[in-house]
Amino acid sequence: MQQREVIFYSEGTKMVGTIYLPDDYKNGEKRPGIIANSGWTGLNKVYPAMFARQMTKFGYVCMGFDYRGFKPSGGISGMDKYTTLEMEVDDVNNAVTFFKHQPEVDPNHIALIGWGVGGAVCVNAAYRDKTVKAVATLNSFTDGRRWMRMGMGNDKFYKMLRTLEEDKYKRVSTGDPVLRHPYEFYPNIDESGDFYTDHTLKELNGGLEESIGGDYQEPFPTPMSSVIAESFVRFNVQDILPKLAPDCAVFVGHGKYNELHDREEAEDAYKLANEPKALYYVEGKHNEWMFDGDPKLEGLCQAMNDFFQAHI
Repeated sequence: MQQREVIFYSEGTKMVGTIYLPDDYKNGEKRPGIIANSGWTGLNKVYPAMFARQMTKFGYVCMGFDYRGFKPSGGISGMDKYTTLEMEVDDVNNAVTFFKHQPEVDPNHIALIGWGVGGAVCVNAAYRDKTVKAVATLNSFTDGRRWMRMGMGNDKFYKMLRTLEEDKYKRVSTGDPVLRHPYEFYPNIDESGDFYTDHTLKELNGGLEESIGGDYQEPFPTPMSSVIAESFVRFNVQDILPKLAPDCAVFVGHGKYNELHDREEAEDAYKLANEPKALYYVEGKHNEWMFDGDPKLEGLCQAMNDFFQAHI
């Protein structure tokens, strides 16, 4: 896989990304393109790069990038760790605008892949930009409030809402972004979160933790403003999914035994979307199969390729 670093801007903020090219790409060609997008606390060099390694094998030109607030991309002045799902929608849409003007990309054949909460983000972004011909929402949700309440239980959920209200007042009255550990307000994160950090992020590509500490001088997972959790609660794509057709096809992929995002969210997404659409279950949980060479990951990517070939 060939690659080159790119820079674009999202609402004035400098964004750092990578264009990933198939090994057999020849100068002057224009190929169908895929932008692979991270989930919560995700970084370009982890899952977007992983999806790019898979999907370039099928001949696609791919792109990944770091959302605002995640280095090496920039952040809001004075609040680098401040981001929301709505801001990430803007970032994805600006990435689409940039991507479709790249010389290697056929602007009439573009798809989005969104992992975790990034799936719902990409559904929203696809609705905004009719350039997108297909969207794959993977291990995601449709109703953020339902997902969080189901995962946390009533007591923990309502305690979180009270804390978020206190944090919000502190932000608006003092300017403090109120940084918290990103696991604090994520439902059912303990088992899968530890696995994700210790075995995926810290080991993938030679160890993300080392590169974060060496290049960016910050720990991983890095503390974030609790405003991201506020956006989880209010984010909902149930009204958007039925409106994507006929411009954009919807692929729903989900771990059958997912402990972070209940499969009800996938079933809801598939039910709400209109044709063309597909529902694909991985025989796994959330991320324990997200490694190069894992047959479950390869099966998911083959299914996405089949879907994209038919619809973009």
